Amino acid sequence: MPDLPRAEDVTVRHNDLSDRPGLPLVLVVRNERPLMPEFLDHYRAIGVERFFILDDASTDGTPDLLMQEPDVCLLQSGRRYGETPDPESLPPALRKAGDTRMIHVWRTGLMNRFCAGQWALQCDVDEFLLLPDGVRLPDVIQRLTAEGAAGVWGGMIDLYPRDMAALAACPDSGFTWPRCEWFFDGRRHFSLRPDKPPRHHYVGVRHRLDVAFAEKPDLSPLSRAKLRFLGRRKAPSGTLVKPILQHWQPGSYYLNSHLTTQSLSARILLPLLHYRYTPAILRKLEWAMTEGGYSKGNADYQRVDRMLAEMRAQNASFLGPVSVPLTGFESLARTGNAIW
Repeated sequence: MPDLPRAEDVTVRHNDLSDRPGLPLVLVVRNERPLMPEFLDHYRAIGVERFFILDDASTDGTPDLLMQEPDVCLLQSGRRYGETPDPESLPPALRKAGDTRMIHVWRTGLMNRFCAGQWALQCDVDEFLLLPDGVRLPDVIQRLTAEGAAGVWGGMIDLYPRDMAALAACPDSGFTWPRCEWFFDGRRHFSLRPDKPPRHHYVGVRHRLDVAFAEKPDLSPLSRAKLRFLGRRKAPSGTLVKPILQHWQPGSYYLNSHLTTQSLSARILLPLLHYRYTPAILRKLEWAMTEGGYSKGNADYQRVDRMLAEMRAQNASFLGPVSVPLTGFESLARTGNAIW
């Protein structure tokens, strides 16, 4: 299939693992050294055996750390995440789309190049897949294979600390659950549908905090009721589901970061713990405001910056009426945010 994007701009910088067996994970990073050890250890523990990591011109020593890891294939490119790609390097359905960036080439191309015909994961470095006690990725794959599904949805659950003091006290690394205390909004966020992306049913903590501290307009009572009972394609703060584990077939491609052309399970929903409100967000805000960041127009970063500044001024808490502590997979299952 000559038309398949294969991220031809990407080269192996260190430790080519493309011919080695083992469950792979694809990741694109920039300046994530503090979180990398925990990320690697977490995914190793649940069954990942090879990491294909494209470093997007980090300046904090991330590549040096990764080159010390025998199960990491370090990749590099002369292009940058946010650059506009050659349309011919994109999947066919995206060649006439607006606002395409190199990440749209990489998400599909890296899977085609390193994971074709295999089960594989792709996520961001601040996303930690949580499985039931005693379950590992081979068990998930066995369930999906029996169902005849090509993959499984990860529902992003934004975690947050108790308050700004707790955020400031978090170490730069070693802060993930269960080492530190984390909370989430204990409302059902998603519902599964056959052959379609999950529906969103909750506004999410991002919206809750932005309304309280960043002057974002809230939904009307009617809109909230429709969201809760009928669901929407996305939450007020965006799409919070993504295909986390897939059996990658030639001809498949990412339509965006949250959707591929593959048919995923309508029976299993796995929580994807998202460490959004961490010490790293302060560094990302400084970088985004000076260098442009990854978000179009930086609207997300600007809103978070306003929100955190107001929370500091008020000495406010992240906690709300529906906040619950994260205690493991069962705490997410009880609130409707995990289905196994």
